[in-house]
Amino acid sequence: GQGAFGKVNLGLNVLTGRVVAIKSFNKAKNNEDNKKKIMYETNLMRRLNHPSIVKILEMFESDKYLLIIMEYINGGNLYSFVKKRRKLTEKTAKFLFWQIIQGIKYMHSRGVVHRDIKLDNVLIGLDNTIKICDFGVSRIIKQGDIMHEHCGTPAYIAPEIFLNKGYKGFYCDIWSAG
Repeated sequence: GQGAFGKVNLGLNVLTGRVVAIKSFNKAKNNEDNKKKIMYETNLMRRLNHPSIVKILEMFESDKYLLIIMEYINGGNLYSFVKKRRKLTEKTAKFLFWQIIQGIKYMHSRGVVHRDIKLDNVLIGLDNTIKICDFGVSRIIKQGDIMHEHCGTPAYIAPEIFLNKGYKGFYCDIWSAG
C-alpha cells in the first residue's frame, strides 16, 4: 500500500520464514518534520504491546530509507472486510468491536490517544482477530490534557474537535470507534 509518507510492502524474514509488512520511507522525499513524525510514531508504537494493536518487530535505517518491520495481518482492513460482506452478523460485529475497544482501553491506559480510529486503520486477520494500526496522528497525553489540533478523518471525528475550543483526547477515540 501507499501512504502519506511512504509505502508498505510484503516481506519475508528468511531466518524465521515469517511473513512481515515492511513500511519504507524514502529519506530524500521526506523533510525533517516528516522524519520526526515517523520516529515519534515508531517510538510510540514500540511502547504498546497488546493483541489488538499491530506490533513493530524491528526498525532499520540505510542511507536512503527508513524501514519499519511490522507483523503482517493477512485479511486486509476492516473497511474492505465490511464492504465485501455488505453487513455483519451481530455476533461478528460484537466480537470485532470488543477487540477494538480492548485495544483502545489498553492504549488509553498507557497514555496514548490514537485520534484516527476508523475502519481503514483496523486490520483483520483471517481468524477475525483485529489489530489497530496507523498511529500517525497519535499522541501521548495525561488524563485531563486538552488538545487543540484538528486531525483525523472527517466522517469519524468527534464533534468536540470541530468546536475549536480544545478537547480531551481519550473521548475522541471512543466516539470514532462508535
